[in-house]
Amino acid sequence: MKTTVGLSRTAAWIAALTLSVFTYGCGGGGGGGTPAAVVVGGGTITGAPAGAIAPAAACPAGAGAAIPTVTQSSPVNGDLLVSTSTTGVVNSGKSIAATFSLPMNAATINTQSFTLTRVGGAALTASVTVNASSTVATLTTTAALLPSTSYTAVISTAATAANGNQLACAYAFNFTTAAAAGTAPAPIALGLATPFAIASSGGITNAAPAGSTKINGDVVLNPNQTCNAVAVGAGNNFGLCGGTPPINNPGDRVITQIFPDTTTADAVIVDMKSTFNNLAPAALPGATVLGCGVIGSAGGAGAGVGCAGNATLPPGVYISATSSSIGITGTLTLDAAGNPNAVWVFQAPSTLTVNTPGAVVLTGGAKASNVWWYVGSSATLNGGVVMNGNILASATISLGTLATSCGRLLSGAAGAGSLTMLSNTVSVPGHANAPVTCR
Repeated sequence: MKTTVGLSRTAAWIAALTLSVFTYGCGGGGGGGTPAAVVVGGGTITGAPAGAIAPAAACPAGAGAAIPTVTQSSPVNGDLLVSTSTTGVVNSGKSIAATFSLPMNAATINTQSFTLTRVGGAALTASVTVNASSTVATLTTTAALLPSTSYTAVISTAATAANGNQLACAYAFNFTTAAAAGTAPAPIALGLATPFAIASSGGITNAAPAGSTKINGDVVLNPNQTCNAVAVGAGNNFGLCGGTPPINNPGDRVITQIFPDTTTADAVIVDMKSTFNNLAPAALPGATVLGCGVIGSAGGAGAGVGCAGNATLPPGVYISATSSSIGITGTLTLDAAGNPNAVWVFQAPSTLTVNTPGAVVLTGGAKASNVWWYVGSSATLNGGVVMNGNILASATISLGTLATSCGRLLSGAAGAGSLTMLSNTVSVPGHANAPVTCR
């Protein structure tokens, strides 16, 4: 297996200078406890053997150009959101890797010298391989790891370089697997609301030049059937809209209490509200708690779920860190890991705000049609943000200049809620006129 090394030798050298001592945990009751090795930059490694150091740390027992060291690991030490399996591995096994500073003697890199242990448990059954240059060793388990579980990998001093020199210190790195995210229904049904890109119970405002806002999908305005405070009438369009109506497509409808009849709009809203209620924490309990109030690559610091150090999320149900608001700054990546039916539900019992710059990015086959944002109050997409997923907000939804949404924006899902646009594009995923990547 080929592993990319992300830490330069210069960075490793600088990090090593910060480390000159190492500490050990202590146990009670005559038990000896679990020793811990020093992490580059401070801290400890849970479950590490006495004398072990973190990858890229300086070994006090010996150093030099001819002495092999472990320069990098994958996952990195301290990662708190590691997947339980690796795509393509038999039986959903998990692969981890260690990178060496020198070519190694592959015969010495084996299941005795490279081990993975659940903290507090036994070593896992695994295989170990070495790449063609003999600089990267990969350990692959025979089954998936457990969720929300701490593991420690150890490379012992039995590992020997091709020049005959052994590691002068053992190396260790600890990581924790991601929580088993709450199970989301797949697919989530909107019923009669499925073809609707926009829903508003309080009318819409399009504060933009005429023709600069595009809607790819149907629109339902109920009970307030106005655009820029002007009644849209019964013409299956936005009416005069104060001179700045949004653009829609031939065949897309603008449904009101009087078009196409007096009952369709009410039926659409009933199904929208039903879906909103089905996404609520009361209906989908046990969600994974986000680690920061503001998630994304420029969000809150640290390796908590969704935070700047772990801003790629697997499928599941997530709830705001405070059971209140969710903010997004930078890039939040949703990775389906090859599963086109993967579903995400984000529960924000209060507000949702996507800040500038901000983007929700899909990868691994993820689809916007399978991403759902439950918002207990109002949602705001600030200027220029790129949103993926369907937002169902109890109250208002507001878009800043040039914000785009591949996903429905359904406001007033549980009360009064208007929708404000400003030179935006909003699309039902998979709509014939939606961007080709909007699925």
